[in-house]
Amino acid sequence: MQKELQKMVNGFSAGDHVTATGSDTRGHEVTRTGYLLAEPKLVTARRNGTPAKAIRLCIGARGTDPAERTTWTALFADAGSVQHTPEPEPGKWLNTELRDVPGVKARSHTTRILYGGKGGARSTGPTQSVPVNITYTDEGYYALWDPDSDTTHTVITLATKIWWAHLPQGSDPDAPPDSADSEATSPAAQSPTSAR
Repeated sequence: MQKELQKMVNGFSAGDHVTATGSDTRGHEVTRTGYLLAEPKLVTARRNGTPAKAIRLCIGARGTDPAERTTWTALFADAGSVQHTPEPEPGKWLNTELRDVPGVKARSHTTRILYGGKGGARSTGPTQSVPVNITYTDEGYYALWDPDSDTTHTVITLATKIWWAHLPQGSDPDAPPDSADSEATSPAAQSPTSAR
């Protein structure tokens, strides 16, 4: 069985962009797309209440800590798959809920994206282009914060639609002037009710 499991992940290594279908830590089926944050690891995982051998993949946005359980995907010999997938296109604008940004799953994390402003049905395109960190603040709110200028651009919930794009690897694109409603403050000091 161990050889069968190892065969499933032959040719995969940390840094690869993949899509994997397997089980999360609660035993529910999950499909995750992102980067392999660590080498595949042989583990004993629970399956239908009993221990079973599995391969654990840690999948998420670049820079995510592989110890975060929200990245774990267990592949069993008879259930699960993994395949290489194309890397996201840097700079391609998307208009989605914050929850759909890769890496925005846990309550305490930092994910970095290019922020284009609030989205929604009436929004026709991004209104700015600013590299930001997405940081959980408190009680279900997330700050989109530029640590270089110490500017919090907005504090929103997972259901808020935004314009966003993946950052080019290893560089921050030139950003136009910030929007007038940006506030220079740390996300930890920002009150969720004052930023909506």
